[in-house]
Amino acid sequence: MRVSAPLRAPALPGPALVAAAALAVLSAACAVRARIHPRAAEEVRRGYEYLRSGDAERAEVAFEHALAFDPDCPEALNGAGIVERTRGDLPEARRRFERAVRLQPDFAEGHANLGETFLAMGRAGAAEAELEAALRVDPDLADARQNLARALLRRGVDDPEGRERLWARARRAYLHLLEAEPERAAAHADLAFLDYSQGRFAAAERGWARAAELDPRSFEALHGLCIARVRLGRCAEAARACERCLEVNPAAEACRTSLRGALACGE
Repeated sequence: MRVSAPLRAPALPGPALVAAAALAVLSAACAVRARIHPRAAEEVRRGYEYLRSGDAERAEVAFEHALAFDPDCPEALNGAGIVERTRGDLPEARRRFERAVRLQPDFAEGHANLGETFLAMGRAGAAEAELEAALRVDPDLADARQNLARALLRRGVDDPEGRERLWARARRAYLHLLEAEPERAAAHADLAFLDYSQGRFAAAERGWARAAELDPRSFEALHGLCIARVRLGRCAEAARACERCLEVNPAAEACRTSLRGALACGE
């Protein structure tokens, strides 16, 4: 086997948007506090429904309307933060989420969203603290668990001396995540990234294969499958995975580069 042709390593996983978790557990995210103004509660419910349907503009108006009735409503502040986060305004999203958790320290979704925002800002340490706070309240908050693992991964990349310890914690977090959601494709893919980065190519291949099975349109999982199979000398299978990756995403240059490596490795 020869692997001298280009082979593109997988990119470090990015943060999962925990806002999605807040939408998925609408009843929890919109839990009505005692003495909340009834019109504020109604507008909060509407705001999350608008977010669910993809109408950020109407969601923003609904959350603003809720805050006009109750300026200290954590659920409305969280919703407003989600709107800003989906628009890419990280500082404003952070401000909203921070106020929400100050007002309600046991607000798991608020801590999770704040942690995701810190992770998107490149502040992995701050993200870790908020995500752990979310998980103390709700250990099954899957996106928070995934982002905690990703924060630990990033810290390990930046801290070679602490990498072994940090990545061991990341691995444990992923295993906890799969205990709660065994069919979560992103968790299998992230764990495969960790295995690949530590030279466990057979385990990485199994993880990316499972991720691609669960999410056949994940070009990241297909690309990982390609490069892991090249490392294992399974060149024809690797090439097929990269070709499938390009079918899913023709613009994926990483797959195009690694396909050249897969085609060359069996020569």
